[in-house]
Formats: sequence, C-alpha cells, structure tokens
Amino acid sequence: MRRATLSSTLLLATGLAGALLGAGACGPDPAPGAPGTPEAPAIEDDAGARPTPELPDAGADRPVEAAKDPLARCQDSDAAFVRRAHLATLGRRPRSQDEVRFYTDLIRQVDGGAPLAEGAPLSAGRRYAVLAMIKTSQLDYLRRWTDFYLDSLRVVRATESSAKCFSTLLSADGEARRKAAERVRREPARAQGDEFSMLDLMLGSLEGDDVSPIYVANLFSIVSQSFEGANADPVKLELARRQNFGARFSGAYLHRDIVCLRCHNGEASVTFDPEPSKNRFFPLPGLLEKSLFTDSSGPPEKDGHDGIARAYGVFRFGGFSVASMADAAPLPVVLPNAVVRPWGWTAACGEFFSEITDDPAGVDALLGSVRGARTSMWDLSAALQRGFVGLRQHGLSRGERGEIPNPDEALAYLVSAHIAEEVWREVIGTPLTVAHYYPRSAASRGELLRVTEAFLASGFSHVRLLLEVLRSPGFNLQAPEDGCADEPYAFAPLFDPWIIAEEDPARRRNSVGDAIAPLSGRTLLSAAHGALDWPAPIAVPIADAAFLGAIGVFVDDGQPGHRGLDFQARLVWEDRFAACDIAPEGDLVARLLEAASERPDATVADLIAALKDRIVGDPGLGDAGEREALEQVLGASLDAEVAALDPEEIERRVRGVCGALLESPQFMLGTLVPRGVEATPRLTPPDAAYGAACARLAAEPPIDGFEVECAPGGVRLRRE
Repeated sequence: MRRATLSSTLLLATGLAGALLGAGACGPDPAPGAPGTPEAPAIEDDAGARPTPELPDAGADRPVEAAKDPLARCQDSDAAFVRRAHLATLGRRPRSQDEVRFYTDLIRQVDGGAPLAEGAPLSAGRRYAVLAMIKTSQLDYLRRWTDFYLDSLRVVRATESSAKCFSTLLSADGEARRKAAERVRREPARAQGDEFSMLDLMLGSLEGDDVSPIYVANLFSIVSQSFEGANADPVKLELARRQNFGARFSGAYLHRDIVCLRCHNGEASVTFDPEPSKNRFFPLPGLLEKSLFTDSSGPPEKDGHDGIARAYGVFRFGGFSVASMADAAPLPVVLPNAVVRPWGWTAACGEFFSEITDDPAGVDALLGSVRGARTSMWDLSAALQRGFVGLRQHGLSRGERGEIPNPDEALAYLVSAHIAEEVWREVIGTPLTVAHYYPRSAASRGELLRVTEAFLASGFSHVRLLLEVLRSPGFNLQAPEDGCADEPYAFAPLFDPWIIAEEDPARRRNSVGDAIAPLSGRTLLSAAHGALDWPAPIAVPIADAAFLGAIGVFVDDGQPGHRGLDFQARLVWEDRFAACDIAPEGDLVARLLEAASERPDATVADLIAALKDRIVGDPGLGDAGEREALEQVLGASLDAEVAALDPEEIERRVRGVCGALLESPQFMLGTLVPRGVEATPRLTPPDAAYGAACARLAAEPPIDGFEVECAPGGVRLRRE
C-alpha cells in the first residue's frame, strides 16, 4: 500500500488543505418493491431508560458488525483516541501532551492494561476518559453542544429577536434550568412556571442529559416571528409563511422533503433494486412516512390543497402568534382569548393565543396525529411529547409489514434519527444519508440504526449518543501511512457511499483516506479560541454574520452552512487569524513569552515546541527543512535564548508562526493526529500540566465509583 505523509515544511509555507463532498438528486419516477421491514423486538421499560435492544434485521444487507469489519483491525492508540475525543466532546484539542498522557493513564488503569478487544473500540477506560473530560471541562462541553443544537435547529442568530431568546441567560442556577427542562418534558405547553429563555432550556437539557425538551419547546420558536407581507392578501401571506415554517421544520426535525417523498420513501424508491449489487437505497426499518401522512409519498390532496399545504397546515401564524397582530390586515382571533407564554418562558421567545379559529385558508392539516382545520403548535408540541414518552418507554413499535400504528412515535423517531445523524456528522465528519435523506449503503444504515436505537434506549441522553458515535470503529482509525488493512480499499462504504459506482470493482469500497474530513466551522472557531486562551466566540455575533457564513457556519436559510473551506473561505480565515492576535492580552502566546523570558535557558525552540503542542498537538520541530523554514520566519536561531531577543519583534514573529499553524491541515482536519509524541515541552503552562489535569478530576465527584489520587508518579484510581 502506498504510504501518504504530510510535509511539515509545506505546513508552514502554505497551510493548505481541502475536502470535497458529493451529493445526489431526486429521481423522476417512483418505483415499487422496497424491502420489507421486520417487527422490532419487545423491550421492557426500566424507569424511562431502556437497555440497548438487539437491532432488527434491516433487509438483505446487515448492519455493520465491527468484529468482522476490517475497520476493527485499524484502531488507533489510546493517545490518538484522547486527542480525537477532546475535539469531539469539547470542541478543542488537549491543552498539552501532558494532558494527553494523563488521560491515557486513566484509560490504562481502568482497562487494567488489557489490549483493546477486536470489535470493541470504546473500552471501559476510554468511556471513563470521555466522562472525565466532560466533568472537568463542563463549560467547554456546554458551550460546544449548545452551539451545535442552535445550528442544528437552524436558529437564525443574527437578529435581535433571536439574541434575546437564544442568548439571554435568565438563570445562573443549574437546578432551576434543569427544572425548566423537566417541565417542558412532562407538562403541556400551557402549563406555567418560572420564566426561562431558550438558552436556559438548552443548558438545562444538556445538564439533565435529556435533549428532547429542546425540540419540543423550539416548535413554538419556529412560528413566533415571520416576514412582513406589505399589501399581500392575508390568506396567501399566511400560506407563504407556513411554507417557510414547514420547510424549516422538515429540515431541522424530520430530515425529509415532502416533494422528494414521491421518489424516495420508506416503502419505495427509484434507486432501490432487489439485486444487492445494484441497490442504492437503504431506509431505516418501518413505514415512518406512511404513519405520518397516511401515504408514504406524502399527504393526499384534499379540498384543493396539495399534500405540502396539508402537512404544513399546523404551522399557524395568523391568529395564533401574538406577533401576527402587527400585520396590516391580521387574520381573525378568537375573543375573548388568553395570551400564553409556553411553559412560562420569557416573552422574547414568543407569545401565543390559547385558542384559535378554524383555518381561514380552509386547509385540513395532516401531520401524524395532528389533523383538522383547527391545529397549531399546541397540538404538534403535545404530539411530539407523547412520541418521546412512548419511545422512552418501549421503543418504536413496528408491525409485521413495517407499519407503525402510533404516528406520534413515528414523528419522534424521525426527529431522534435526525439528531443522531447530526451528532454523527459533527464528530465523524461525513453524513450517513445523502441528498434524498436516506442512507445509500448498508454500512451507513447500520450505523444510523445503531446510534438511533441507543439514543432512544438512553432516554435521549446526549452523552450516551456521543459515546455511541465514539464507539464506532470509524472514529479512531489509524493514519493512512500505517497501512493497517490488507488492501487499499478494504472497508464497507461508510464514509463515502458513492464509491460503489466505480468502474474498477477493487475500488468500490472505502479506504482509510475516506475517513479524513475537515472540521466544522463552529469547531474550527472553538478549537482556535480554546488553543490560544481567547474568549469564546460570541454566541449571537450579529456583526460577524458574513465571516461565519464564509467559513461554513449556519447563519440563515440563505447561508445554510457547509463543511470544509474553499479558496475564498481560506482567505477570510487568514484575514481573521493570520496575525494570531484576536485577544493578545494574556493569551497563550503572551504567557509563553513571559515564561520564556523568565527562564534564562529557555530557547526559541522551547517556545515553538510549546506553541505547536497546544495548537496541533505535535511539539516536534520536524526535519532540517522545517527547522530552516521556522528560523527564516522567526528571524532568529531556534537555539537562541528568548530573553536575549527583542520582546516586541519576537512576539510579532511568533504570532506569525501561530497564524500559519491555525491554517495548517493538521489544525483544520479533525481526523489527523500526531504520531509518536512522547516528550513534554519545557514551557508547558502550569494549568496544562499533568498535575493540574489530575487535580481538576480529583476535585469532582467520583465517576463510576473511582476515587482519584494524584501521586508523584502519576494518577491512581481506587474503587470506593
């Protein structure tokens, strides 16, 4: 197998990297004959959290079995897992090689030094290490995943109204936030309680480790505000607004396009073929769309209204949202009527009339159990609540032919599967579905089914979902140059399902290289700010919308985001970070320079080693070519003592090296980790040292019953 390497000299000279993702399109005609879906196994209720069920057979293909897949033989080291898990869990890299060594020691102690079992990439030790990361860096964890869910829900943050609802913290009390989340989870939307914002609710849901309340409450946020219509006909304006709301809901909740259901649905697809070698369609088990719309291809037309209008009929704005009364010709409102803030949330998130009239457009709505001419978010939020409760108690009930008798559970299952894939994509870097919203390979369907079922079984725990993604043998793969597989294209098409169309049969599977993916725009930002000790990026950066859109962050429906930086985006990134001086006062560069100036024997090489250790995880200075390039950029010998150099000049030049590192492939590609790092840089900051990492964990309550003792020779774990 040909070995692939990255030149450190090229890293400093150019900092170039790239990635391309393909997409498919909806076919023209429906086709019969999709495979049947078997009944799921019965699952006993266990106080709201079920054991992970044995996955049902999903058709002619089978879900990925890690022990039999070559991916299982290509698992990387514990140190590599620690580095990747930091990025996945906290949105930043480890603070130092010392911190990597500390977490590696934790893994080895919990696992007793036993080798990693084939087919079990997430050992008990690795699981413990991830939980320890969350415990000791909870602020980083909460910030990362709050940002993630805001983007996943397609919240338009670059407006003042969104800022007041989604970035205002009304409660500094974690217990109060958890109670708000519990109220949304258990009580009807008209129930009242202490005031909270959506930011409070998101934090409370993550702190309570059940993210279902976020999706229930956000339904009202979707219809709280809308665009103005000037002199438009009130009914036509209402229907146009519903189209806008419904499209956002379809993308952020269902992960379905009603138009595409005519060609691709859980019952039939133009890309399905009974011949396994020709099949390109692998739906999840169960006729989910049929349960929602009575027909797998979408709601049937009725009274002159097409299926899309009926599916979106529940997204009432006129006569439901109080904001609709600002229209020039508002739709009628039931009088007298109460104005309600759902679950008692803050007025900035929206106020709604308790009762509504029959639909002025005459639409007979149809979305799961929500049907009729007088429907609104009061009904849809209750349906999603019921669906989550049912899935939490017994999982998705499927009939012998794949029918799903409870439409509320079908709704909640589609939402859960979408959440699972969104977290997968954020961590792994590649999606499990393609443009028609379904998996294109058996491997993709197998992993989507596995993580979704585990998510349900956990009671919608974000931590459990994250651990299930990290459990995938595709998470911690060895580097391409290690040549771990017997052949170049040895893996099932999990990362790139389009490869199966290759003319050469030998290339119809994936390679390790297919697993290399760029970081998301949000993670690039949090990793840069976290590495340099800069303040976290502003949660709702209205003035920064152009920059965020350029680097692929979701801004609004016109800038939905993308993964990977094209040439223009790289120029925007360079303009922001090349000087590495976002908040220079007291940042990492300033601290390293101060520490070096106080040690007469500290050299420029020591300074750069500590800087590289923090930004890309590799303190090594490479070969002669890299050392020469560094000396040219720095204008000084690597052996020179920092204290003897001009302070302002060396700071400017060191920040130039910092900027180059922030543009390097090693920084921008999440799956690349350094190899064979052993030495700890001399200028490692005290708060990034082994002892500091140990002290942070020792100060927390025990995890899995392990007491932490910080001894001179390293960490020691003792069972209580």
